[in-house]
Amino acid sequence: MSLSGISGLADQSSLDAAGVSTSGSAAMGQETFLNLLTTQMQNQDPLSPMANEDFIAQLATFSSLEQLMDIGDAMKANTLTMANLSNTTMASLVGKHVVAIGDTFPRDGEAGDTELHYDSPQDASATLNIYDEDGKVVWSEPVSLQAGEGTLQWDGKDQSGQTVREGDYRFELSATDNNGNTIDISERVSGMVDSMDYSTGSPQPTVNGVAVSLSDLIRLTAGEEGA
Repeated sequence: MSLSGISGLADQSSLDAAGVSTSGSAAMGQETFLNLLTTQMQNQDPLSPMANEDFIAQLATFSSLEQLMDIGDAMKANTLTMANLSNTTMASLVGKHVVAIGDTFPRDGEAGDTELHYDSPQDASATLNIYDEDGKVVWSEPVSLQAGEGTLQWDGKDQSGQTVREGDYRFELSATDNNGNTIDISERVSGMVDSMDYSTGSPQPTVNGVAVSLSDLIRLTAGEEGA
């Protein structure tokens, strides 16, 4: 405990004699504060005693600090309660169909198309690039986008016609208007929330086995897509 904020104190021996501890926890309790005031008054300069205003000011300061500490404890308790409620609420997302901002999707190595979701502010001609986990382009082709939310199909094959290996892939849609300005296209993920991960300290859902941020969720529906 630092005593630099208390003026007029005598030397350390006076504090020791009064039974005031100056080490340990930095939190000042009511008993410690009163001991400090008593020691301060006992050892003040008789020719220059503490003014009543200073004494009252120190008492008011301690009272304010004590109230703030109580408020802080209450806020911590409320925060813990809200966190528990949030975790319980987020768990209810499991089994729900969601649409979220995102560009990553899994491929299990089997045949079959992957549906890629997007949202475009206008009709546009774009380029679809698909990247593997190493950031290498495995597929690239021109595509036509409709204004609003839409989907594209990818058959899971690379440029040479070979089925890509199992893993997570990322897609990107790039387009420009007639004036050469970039069109802001939002890549989306759509699927069922299959689990909720709490290991990072905050809930994080996984959609089709890929983690997404809660802040990126756009909408959810009960049951299967379109239900």
